[in-house]
Amino acid sequence: MASIDSKLGEECTLKSAVVVDVASVTDDSLNDLKEAVEHRKDIESGDAVDDTCENLSVALAMFLLVVDMVGTGVLSIPNAFATLGWIPGHLTLLLCWGLSMCAGFLLWRLRYQKYEGVHSYPELFNGAFGKKGLVFARFNTYPLLFLYSAAFSYTQAKAWSALFSGSAVSLTEWMVIAGFISLVVLQLRSFKAMAFTSIIAIVSIIVPVVISFFVIASMVKDPVAYPVGQRVLFSYYGTSDCVIAAMDMLYAFAGAVVFLEIMSAMKFIKNFPYSLVFSQTSAYLFYATTGSVVYGLAGDATWLVSPFTNSLQPGAAAIVADVCVVIHAAIAVIVTGQVLIYGVQRAVEPFVKRIVFGKDNGPYEVAKLTSLKPAALLWWFLWALIVIVLETLVNTVIPSFQIYLALISSLIASQTMMLWPAGIDIYAFARERKGKEHLFTVLSVVLIMFGLTALILGLYGGIVGIIDN
Repeated sequence: MASIDSKLGEECTLKSAVVVDVASVTDDSLNDLKEAVEHRKDIESGDAVDDTCENLSVALAMFLLVVDMVGTGVLSIPNAFATLGWIPGHLTLLLCWGLSMCAGFLLWRLRYQKYEGVHSYPELFNGAFGKKGLVFARFNTYPLLFLYSAAFSYTQAKAWSALFSGSAVSLTEWMVIAGFISLVVLQLRSFKAMAFTSIIAIVSIIVPVVISFFVIASMVKDPVAYPVGQRVLFSYYGTSDCVIAAMDMLYAFAGAVVFLEIMSAMKFIKNFPYSLVFSQTSAYLFYATTGSVVYGLAGDATWLVSPFTNSLQPGAAAIVADVCVVIHAAIAVIVTGQVLIYGVQRAVEPFVKRIVFGKDNGPYEVAKLTSLKPAALLWWFLWALIVIVLETLVNTVIPSFQIYLALISSLIASQTMMLWPAGIDIYAFARERKGKEHLFTVLSVVLIMFGLTALILGLYGGIVGIIDN
């Protein structure tokens, strides 16, 4: 008789126990035993979970979720309001908050109740759909994380360039400098270390936003130099402009792609909904306040650009804002960058080791994120270096990188935020539900409808944006 206990539950630890009674071995028990053995072997190929729990508290998980969301996305919110108007702007923002909450809750239920051994989207797909699902999720998730991580370096480089405008250093050189800084920051591998560091990133984005409120309020007192634009209830801009603005808001809430990694690092996974509610609501309130204040002060003024901190008149306040944006962009890359690098490491490193050290010396496992052994640090540095070099090349070679980012992120983020959580929820639970539990299925269907709508509108808006530029 075979019994397999793979209970993660409240203690967030992976335990596997296989007990075999030879006298009563059956085909089913042999299959169960084989699956357990293969599950442990799969660690080498990055398909199975290793020990990722770092005993994060609700507060530390909340900080990670906040810094994952309230990043450079907030800097484009005022321009989105200027395009959409008061009512569509607030309704779109509220809708994105609700969609993000639903996605996080569905992912938590899948992780906590059904697929206890997963800690990433690829592993969730592997548990639900097998190897083909794993490959599909990897080819969607990691390119999205790559673009998000590259966007932080791009924003950092632009902030450096604005801070030292007129210097002999070109934007391309600033991108190389930003890449080097990102490489240094990304040596923080553990989620706990990132959680404490993320507090600095959160403060460093709040400060320039608040400074901007006072500076813009002073600037609009000079209507000749800084004329106030229109402030309307409903937009008078074209459909494509409104779609792009709505996608900017969706992008600002697209943190679901790393929800599984963060909840898996918590001490008590059952408490993830608390971190989710606090973080998403804090992000929503910050976004709504920023959009409302700046739009209320400047309207759709032509001098208001994205990111809006670049619209500030030259002076000490603008310098402080640029310094804060540099600090934020340099630190905030740690979440998406770490998840990306670890995904690449788990997928590639075992095969590289097999080629270098031979098949007979295996199996080759990937070191835990908390490991401080020299070999673990060097392997991590290698993969981080490769990722950062590729991101820097993308930032320097593609002049319209941000436009392509908007297109690709809208295509993939609509899946990670809506289609995937809802689709897998229906696949995993729909047949088992009874009575009021079917409301979860209805919720998932509604989420899929919004996801498909965002997918189509994002594709349309992205293509129009590329053509216009």
